[in-house]
Amino acid sequence: MNFKLTIVGFGVIGVESLYVLVKKINKNKKINISIVEKNLHNIPGGTAYSKKNSKFGFFNNPLRLSHQSFIKWIRNKKNVLMLVDFIKKNPSYNLNHWLKENYDNLLIKKKFDEIYFPRLTYSFYLEDKIKKIIKISKNKKIKLFFFKGIVDKIEFKKKFIKLIPTPAFQTFQIEGDYNPIKINKKKRKYDYLKTDKILIGNGLLPPKKIKINNKFSDNSYIWDFYSEGGTDNLLKKIREVLKKKKNVVVTFIGNKAGLLETTLQLKEEIFNEKLNIKINVIAKKFSTLNKASFSKNYKKFKLKNFTFSKIKKIRKAEEILILLKNEFKYATSKQFNRYDVWTTILKGKILDRSIANLDFLEKRKYNNLIFPKIRKLTRFTFPQTVLAKNFLDKKKKIKVIKGKGVSIKKIKDILYVKTDTKKTVKSNIVVNVSGPVDLINLNKESKFINSIKQSQDKFNRRGFLTDKNFALSKKIFIPGVMAYNFNPSRQTIIKAITNNSRKVINFLLNNGL
Repeated sequence: MNFKLTIVGFGVIGVESLYVLVKKINKNKKINISIVEKNLHNIPGGTAYSKKNSKFGFFNNPLRLSHQSFIKWIRNKKNVLMLVDFIKKNPSYNLNHWLKENYDNLLIKKKFDEIYFPRLTYSFYLEDKIKKIIKISKNKKIKLFFFKGIVDKIEFKKKFIKLIPTPAFQTFQIEGDYNPIKINKKKRKYDYLKTDKILIGNGLLPPKKIKINNKFSDNSYIWDFYSEGGTDNLLKKIREVLKKKKNVVVTFIGNKAGLLETTLQLKEEIFNEKLNIKINVIAKKFSTLNKASFSKNYKKFKLKNFTFSKIKKIRKAEEILILLKNEFKYATSKQFNRYDVWTTILKGKILDRSIANLDFLEKRKYNNLIFPKIRKLTRFTFPQTVLAKNFLDKKKKIKVIKGKGVSIKKIKDILYVKTDTKKTVKSNIVVNVSGPVDLINLNKESKFINSIKQSQDKFNRRGFLTDKNFALSKKIFIPGVMAYNFNPSRQTIIKAITNNSRKVINFLLNNGL
């Protein structure tokens, strides 16, 4: 069977894309769509937002920065009560304190804008979308085929693309009439799929693989923190070690989002549960993400540099960065926070308006050179995680080793991490949170993405060189973080990939899908 479109990954991109497609496609049009997902436990939500993998995780941004569809959904009292009910019935998620702090704003005052929701909230939202997808597709001439499997490589033929898995694809069905949805595995297997076009819904790439000096088969090394179960997985490993030892040493390679994700629970385990946990952090710099907090006088802040007249004159990509730096300097001199500035910029869509003045070459320069610098300056996150990390640091529970982890060796039950500064760090558990590998250095981390990289040869360190419709070619579409131009205006990732997914599907429907 030939498929008109195959969606690889059924997380945020996959669900949003399929929802727009089934909703907008002509009811008389016959079409076969295939969806590939590597891990059925991640439905709904994908790696980042499933109830399993996002346990103990929070959004990096308050609700007001999400997209309008999710904001509207969570403001519905029925959905709030569903979340509250889940929290009360699942105490192991440790969300009762969060619920107590936000209860009045959720159910009485109905002030949602500044709430940082648990990431698993999004799995409920996506589940609603999946139910609607199944219902709508039954009333149209759309046939959906779901496959469990990992795409190893792609082969480009004259009339189709061939997706080859390892092992074989296995079919499954989603029944949307149940709460929660039901997923039924089927016995039928396929050695490959043939499709006209593919939409890549993969999320972040894993970290670059570190050299393993001697093979060890146990799971004391966490290479891909998020896909392997996040904080919950780490805590389980810690408790396994503590069954045999009086203390456990955990070493993090990297110090940004992945480390911060764990700090709230590590603080809880060390100071409330009285577990003897020692933490090492191997990083070139110990500065972490910025705390998203307003100044007392935030509402009085007004932009001085990003004025209408100055924005109108922007012609060079560098000018945007200069204005941003000047805005930060001005704000701090007046005792405002940088987050005051950034919130005002996002609210006024200042970057969108500034980028619109650039020509094609300057926009490319912005995406390749200026955007990464702006991103470094504007990485704000859930304040509680930064406070927890600072608390652990103050209490001398974190030891910083300056450098980069380059190899790991295991002798008996101890892992030895060597750094580029020729230091050796002894640990019981090692967690690689060094950030996703870039496409230039990508090799063995993802066979599927490497296969596309080798066949297309249109990429740089920032990502694949997609066009304004996120097309890498006439047959490959990448609306997510692996496109170099996926989020130039620094929206939240979930807002950007949602809008990009909708744009791709609208383009496909307008061009004969």
